[in-house]
Amino acid sequence: MTKETEQLFEEKRRRIRRLKRWLRPLPRRSNLHRYPVLGWFKKNTRKRIYLWSFRPVHVTPALQFGCILTLLPIYGLQLPLAFLLALLLRGNLPIFAGLQLISNPFTVLPIWYALYQIGRQTLSIFNIETMRMGKDTIALFIENFTSWEWNENFESLITVFGITSLGALIVGTFFGVISSFIYRIIVNRMSASYALLYAKLEKHRNLSPKADPNDSNA
Repeated sequence: MTKETEQLFEEKRRRIRRLKRWLRPLPRRSNLHRYPVLGWFKKNTRKRIYLWSFRPVHVTPALQFGCILTLLPIYGLQLPLAFLLALLLRGNLPIFAGLQLISNPFTVLPIWYALYQIGRQTLSIFNIETMRMGKDTIALFIENFTSWEWNENFESLITVFGITSLGALIVGTFFGVISSFIYRIIVNRMSASYALLYAKLEKHRNLSPKADPNDSNA
């Protein structure tokens, strides 16, 4: 085996190790019992190969719709919805579920605030006026959310939900398209490197000395 072939093999092993590190905290066939919602369906999920496939045809819907889902103001519902969307769209479940970790207790409020501003600015292009979201308004919504006493603020909540969802749709679609495009580039490069590796191995086999059938020691 040539030095170049050994380097290609080592690069392949590095990529596999790197991929395993990335997938370690995500749902996999071997650790579905750790996820209460997914654990209920572990028998069915293990039979559906496309849920674990990293082919672009299965990763693309997971990236595009997973980016939107994680940004929607429906915190706490993303994981079961990710599972249902993975089934409906035949998408990769680990990527679908892993993207939902973007919105967590530490990031969800800043994300929603930014998305609201994006949705608000988008509507202003069409001369649709919406209310500003200041510190007092945020504090009021948090108080109403924790106490579940909306009363006269319920209509404002629906408005904020709609504007934030609009921002989530815009930003999620943008990052979903970009990430799926980048993933296809990575897959194409990896396929090209593997094809080069296999071609070199085949060439090495053809050039290796063959045993002489007339040789009595063969």
